[in-house]
Amino acid sequence: MARILVIEDEPNLRKNILDFLELEGFEVLEASDGQIGVDCARQHHPDLIISDISMPNMDGYNALLELRKDERSAHIPIIFLSAMADRSFVRHGMELGADDYLTKPFSYPELLAAIQARLERQVIQVNLASKELGDVKKRLARVVSHEMRTPIASILMVQNLLSAQLDTLETHEIRDILDSLQTGSYRIYHLAEQLALMTQLDTNTLSQEVVNEFGFATPIWTVLVAAVNLSRRFAYRNPTGSVNVDERDKTSVVVCNTPSLTHALAEIIANALDYSPDNCEIKVSQWTRDAWVYISITDCGAGMTEEQISHAVRDFEQVDRDHNEQQGLGLGLHLARRIAEAHSGQLDVASRPGSGTQITFSLPLYEEVPVR
Repeated sequence: MARILVIEDEPNLRKNILDFLELEGFEVLEASDGQIGVDCARQHHPDLIISDISMPNMDGYNALLELRKDERSAHIPIIFLSAMADRSFVRHGMELGADDYLTKPFSYPELLAAIQARLERQVIQVNLASKELGDVKKRLARVVSHEMRTPIASILMVQNLLSAQLDTLETHEIRDILDSLQTGSYRIYHLAEQLALMTQLDTNTLSQEVVNEFGFATPIWTVLVAAVNLSRRFAYRNPTGSVNVDERDKTSVVVCNTPSLTHALAEIIANALDYSPDNCEIKVSQWTRDAWVYISITDCGAGMTEEQISHAVRDFEQVDRDHNEQQGLGLGLHLARRIAEAHSGQLDVASRPGSGTQITFSLPLYEEVPVR
């Protein structure tokens, strides 16, 4: 049965609630103020918390804030009990993250209904989260194993061929073999960089706070040129395709983590190269408006529906991967969006079937503070 923590400073009311819950078959824990309740929740991990608001030492609002800060207790649903029926108090509790609010005096059937509703919702959320995590793990295992094995197998095969037939190979044949080795090496490098950036983003070692504090003021033009060069290593199908970069603005400066921002732009340009016909010229434009710099990458591909766009920005997702042979983890657009957000910017996708795709990066311009 579910374990419920009751935080209430009034002894008689606390005892009555505990007795009622025990009669209903719940395992119960108790605390006489917010601080004791927070400590108890962290130690015993209840399935639900019922808490008063006005209490000594630490009130219910501050107890809620403390619980939400800690990953061990952040997910626990909380029902507030209070004699304060004013809507502003109810709204304040909900804004802080409370799950429900009962006004004293309340009936025990009313309390039981609130408890059952919150516990049922919690079970549904846990099941959905487990399913989503399982789906991600399955996709990760399927895609990563394929994407890592394929270039490694190719490198080993080429290496064996080179070792066995080195004395009989012509110069142009050796050059072709070395090109194959380079392609496989670039592919593994790309995968490793993607997974490393995902780790940095997930652990907040690449975030708005980190970029703002440790980033460098850098001309966006230099980042863009480096991104075009890097994109040719990332592009699997058409790395030598034409990319036309608008050179109108070479002076705009942004504060950035240069390697990650370069990687993000390279991912988008590489996608544009791979998803466009061989005779397409990828257009890269840059302009400023107000306090922002904008970079757009436009391809000549098949375009995407709204549903396909929503899939494309998820991790380990590719558009119609099951129907089309595609390389990579499906992280490119997802990574680019998250890196843009880590730079206090955003990524927008405009596309429709048959009309290609335009992806626009927007980043805040760096303004040097004058020295007085």
